[in-house]
Amino acid sequence: MTVKDILELLEELAPLELQMSFDNSGFCIGDSDLCVTGIMLCTDVTPDVVEEAAEKNCNLIISHHPVIFGGIKTLCSDKDRMRYAVVSGLIKRGIAQIAVHTNADICEGGTNDTVAKMLGVKVLSGYGEALRTGELEKSVLLKDFAARVADVLSDETVRYVGDPLKPVRRVAVSTGAGGRDSELVYRLQDEGVDVLVTAEVRHNVALEAAYAGVGIVETTHYSSERCIVDIIGALLDRHNINYHKSETEGNPYRRA
Repeated sequence: MTVKDILELLEELAPLELQMSFDNSGFCIGDSDLCVTGIMLCTDVTPDVVEEAAEKNCNLIISHHPVIFGGIKTLCSDKDRMRYAVVSGLIKRGIAQIAVHTNADICEGGTNDTVAKMLGVKVLSGYGEALRTGELEKSVLLKDFAARVADVLSDETVRYVGDPLKPVRRVAVSTGAGGRDSELVYRLQDEGVDVLVTAEVRHNVALEAAYAGVGIVETTHYSSERCIVDIIGALLDRHNINYHKSETEGNPYRRA
């Protein structure tokens, strides 16, 4: 199969037209006619992942986050150090890269659906958005739900905003950087949501959530979206396509 063939398969899961306006999902780097000898799946493309892919004879990396995200004016070793290392490493080794980013957050069966399911949330709404809202089978205390998130997502850095003894049942999930939007807090308050599971929570958003009585369970960006590897892996399994899951990437955060 070629890179172009794999890209068409990924469209079955997460059509590119679903991606958000700021995004750069899809085929990012390489030759679309390249015959694929091996596939590496990861959340983030780092220099270590590029080396790992080359060692395992993978000439295609499918990641969640794009290597080239916004407009860039330079690609040089003294300014863009990590990006330069990744892009030059990919090109030197003849490795192509595809990103399945916000289109995979939005699509049915994508990151938000998957994390909601992992947490025991029955999704009721949010389709077509990078958000899912639903309910737990029975209410639990906020502190216990936060512990569940930490356990399910294997994230030792999870923290939360709100009364530890607050009963929560109605849950919203927004994987990735969903904690940047204070307007979302008030929308969820109006919808009767008890707690939001997300990452990258800004200080003002945490303050406004506390004021609004909406709990927040903050995980790391990486752990909230690491499930993309299993999601894409399941798609490739259905087509009997072999792949490797990166063993060199990981959560950059640690508990102090």
